[in-house]
Amino acid sequence: MVRDGNVKPPLRWPPHANQQVKKSIALHVIEAGSQALSPDAAEDFRAQAVKAYSESGLFSSVVTTGEPTDLKADITSLESGSDGLSWSGALSALTLTMIPGVVSQDLITNTAYRDRQQKVIGIIEKNARLGFWIQFFLLFAMPFVDGPSTITSETQYDMHRITIEEGHSKGFF
Repeated sequence: MVRDGNVKPPLRWPPHANQQVKKSIALHVIEAGSQALSPDAAEDFRAQAVKAYSESGLFSSVVTTGEPTDLKADITSLESGSDGLSWSGALSALTLTMIPGVVSQDLITNTAYRDRQQKVIGIIEKNARLGFWIQFFLLFAMPFVDGPSTITSETQYDMHRITIEEGHSKGFF
C-alpha cells in the first residue's frame, strides 16, 4: 500500500501553544458513507484522533465522553473507493496476480469545531488517497514493508495532526 503524498506530517509537532489557559476538548468520532469501517478500523481511527489531540499539547484535557468541555470536535470519517476492482485490479485477478494491478481508496476526514454553546467555529476537511498494489511477486517483498493497516493508521494520524495544526493557525483554539 502506498500513500499519495497529499497529506504530509506537520513540519513542527507538537505545535507551539501560545495561549496561557488551555481549553478542554471533547472528540466525537463518527463514520459516514456507504462503506462502513470494520470495528477494529473504527476503533483505530478513534485511537489515532485521541493520540493526535492529546500529543498536541494545545488542550488541558481530551475526552471522548459526554462531559462538558470548552470545545467539541465532531470528526467524521469516510472511506470511499470503487465498489469493485478497478480495471487493473480485475486484470490482475484474472491473471492470478501475475500482471500487477492497483486498487485505490480515499480517506476523508471532516472536522467541525464547536464552542460550549454548540456554535460552529470552523470546519476543516482533509483527504488522502491510498493505493494498494496487487502482484504475485510483491509477496516476497511484503515481510520488509509496513502492512496496509499500519499505513492507513499513519495516514489517519497525519490527517488529524494537520487538521489540528490548521485549526490552531486559524485561531479556532
